[in-house]
Amino acid sequence: MSKNTSASAGRLSKKTLFAYGMGDFASNLTNTFMGSYLSIFYTDVVGLTPAVVSAIMVIARIWDAINDPMFGAIAERTNTKKGRFRPYIFYFTPFLALAAVLTFTTLGGEGGAVYAAVTYIAYGMLYTVVNLSYGSLSTVMTTNPEDISQLTSWRMMGTNLSSVVLSALSPVIMGAISGSDTFTGQSYTITMIIYAVLSIPMFYFVYANCKEVVKPVNEGQKVPLSLSLKTVVTNKPLMLGFCMMIFAMFAFFGRMGVVIYYIIYVMQKPQYISIFMSLPSIMTVIGILLTKNYIVRWGKKKMTAIGYVGAGVTLIVMYFVDPSNFALMVILHALYGFFCFSFPIPMSMIPEAINYQEDRTGIRTDGLAYAATSLSTKVGNAFGPAMALLVMGAFGYVANAQQTAEAMQGINLATNLVFGICYLLALIPLAFYPLNAEKNAQIQASLDAKRAAHQAEMEKNKNSSEA
Repeated sequence: MSKNTSASAGRLSKKTLFAYGMGDFASNLTNTFMGSYLSIFYTDVVGLTPAVVSAIMVIARIWDAINDPMFGAIAERTNTKKGRFRPYIFYFTPFLALAAVLTFTTLGGEGGAVYAAVTYIAYGMLYTVVNLSYGSLSTVMTTNPEDISQLTSWRMMGTNLSSVVLSALSPVIMGAISGSDTFTGQSYTITMIIYAVLSIPMFYFVYANCKEVVKPVNEGQKVPLSLSLKTVVTNKPLMLGFCMMIFAMFAFFGRMGVVIYYIIYVMQKPQYISIFMSLPSIMTVIGILLTKNYIVRWGKKKMTAIGYVGAGVTLIVMYFVDPSNFALMVILHALYGFFCFSFPIPMSMIPEAINYQEDRTGIRTDGLAYAATSLSTKVGNAFGPAMALLVMGAFGYVANAQQTAEAMQGINLATNLVFGICYLLALIPLAFYPLNAEKNAQIQASLDAKRAAHQAEMEKNKNSSEA
C-alpha cells in the first residue's frame, strides 16, 4: 500500500475531530447570525423593502453560481507544502471576519441598497474561499468511512452548538446594547464584531490540526477544467445529493432567516426570541447524538428520509395550529429541531460521490464537488429568506408596525407551510441516490488498489531514472 493510502487509512484523533468541528462553529458565528438577523436588519434598520432585500440576495446567489465552481477549480489545482485547501483558511480568515462586520453596517440615504449589495456579495465571496476550503478538508483528511461520518457529525455539532450559543446570547447582547427589545443598528454591528473576532483563532485551530493526506490516484496529472466540470456534472450521486440539499437547505436556512418575524409578529412573544431560536438547535444536537448509531444500522438514505418527513410534517402542523398556545409552540419547535438530525447526513455522502467519480473516471475533483455543497448552502441561505420575504411583502408586511391579520397569515405561510413542503420535496432526489455501504466499500477497495499500483509505478520509474 502506498504511503498516502496508509496515512489516509489511519484513524483520526479526537483532537483532530474536535478541531474540524470547531471550523463550523467558527464559520457559523458569523453565518448563522447573518442568516438569522440580516433580513430584519435590512428591512427594519436599513429601511429596505422586502423586494429590494430579495433582489440583493438573488443577485448574490447568481454570482455565487459562477464564483463557487470557479474557486473550487482553483483550490483543487493549488499545490503547496501545506496542502491544497489549508492555505486559503490561513490567509483569508481575517478578511472574512472584516466583511462580516461591514455587512452589518449601513450607509444612510440612497446609497444604502448599493452598499448592502456590495458588502453582502463580498462576504459571500470570502465565505466561499474559507468555508469551501474548510469543507473540502473532509474529503482529503481520511479514507476511513467511519471517520468520514465522524467528521460530518462533529461538523454539525459545531454548527448546532454555535446556533445554540448565538440564538441564546444574541438577543441578550443586542438588548443590552439597545436598552430595549427593539434592536438598534449599533447593536447588530457590535454583536457581529464580537462574533467575527472570536471566529479568527478558531479557524486557525482548524488550520493547525487538520492535515491533508489523501492524494488523487493520478497525482500530478493535469486535468483540463472543462473535463473536471464534465465529470462533476455527470456524477449522478453528487448531483442527486446537490438537489436534495438544495431543497433541505432552502427550508432550513429559509426558516431560520424569517422565524424571528413569526416570533415577534405572529406569536407576539419577542421576549422569548432566545428560547424559540435556540431550542431547535439544542434539539438537533440531541437528535444527532441519539440517532448516529442508527445511521450505520439502517443506512443513510432511510435516516435522512425519516428526518425530512419529520421536519416537513412538523412545520406543516405548526402552520395550522394556534400560535398563541405557548406550550404547543415549544413542543413543535423542539420536534422540528430534533428531526433536523438528518441535516449532516447528505454532507457525509459528498466524499462517497467523489470516490465514485474518481473510481469511474480517474479524476478527483474535491474542490469542484464541494463547491456544489457550498453553493447549495448559500442558495438556501439567500433564496429561502428571499422567497419568504416576497411572500410576506405580498401579504402586506410593514416593518416596525402592528401587522394586519392578512400580513400575519403571510408570515405564518412563509415561515412554516412553504418550508415544510420543501423538506418533503427533498425526498424525491433522495429516493434515486444509488450508493450504500456495500457499494462504497467496493469503491474504496478499488481506489486503494489503484493508489498502490500508481505509487509502485512512480517508485519504479524513480529507481530506473536513478540507475
